[in-house]
Amino acid sequence: MSAIDRLGFCVLALTLSLLPAAGRAADNHNIAVFGDSLADGVWAGLHQELRPDDKLFRDSKVGTGLTKPDIKSFIQDFTDTLDRDHIDVAVVMFGANDEESLRDDDHKGFLFQSPGWTKVYVSRIEQIIEACQQHKVRVIWAGLPVLRDENLDKGALFLNGLLQETVAKNGGTFVPLEEDFKGPDGAFASHLADAKGALREVRAPDGIHFTFYGYDLIAKKVYKEVLTPSAAAHQAQAVPGAQN
Repeated sequence: MSAIDRLGFCVLALTLSLLPAAGRAADNHNIAVFGDSLADGVWAGLHQELRPDDKLFRDSKVGTGLTKPDIKSFIQDFTDTLDRDHIDVAVVMFGANDEESLRDDDHKGFLFQSPGWTKVYVSRIEQIIEACQQHKVRVIWAGLPVLRDENLDKGALFLNGLLQETVAKNGGTFVPLEEDFKGPDGAFASHLADAKGALREVRAPDGIHFTFYGYDLIAKKVYKEVLTPSAAAHQAQAVPGAQN
């Protein structure tokens, strides 16, 4: 091989080494949204926030939840999706359908909020985060908002406590929404003032879901976290010689 050929080969090798991973452009993201009908709305809102080379995948499903009997197949499908679509950020939102009893893998039943229920539910959160960590995927988990029904809202507060603690303990990013959709009196609000002071409807009539504008507000908050380097990335940058 001549000196010119060797130089050309070296340049080619260097160029290839600097290319982004397959399926994703450098400094942009392949984002998948997982969860229930609330997550579905966040997926729609994220379309307004993406940068040109970002890719967004819809893996949310109306009526699903971490208490449902098909949770094992969901975990498997979830893992397959991470591989197939080269996901690097998973946005997760569950809870709209989870204030109910569940059964563990041995079909033993537990009532909502009981110690057994809590143990099983937390383990399912951890399974999702563990699958992401094994595939080097960041987890951004959105909490539940204030709900109009008083009993449902108490359940949502309980779920938020579990989610926030478990997600943080396992290295994910928790995005709280509990205070974002309260009015000046600190209670559920169907309308909120926008940046210009005009009242905008943010919640759907059922007191659980959102309007398009409400989902846009959540999407902005979630996407801000997408663009914020994770704690692990900060640590790697701070340690000389650290590798991804």
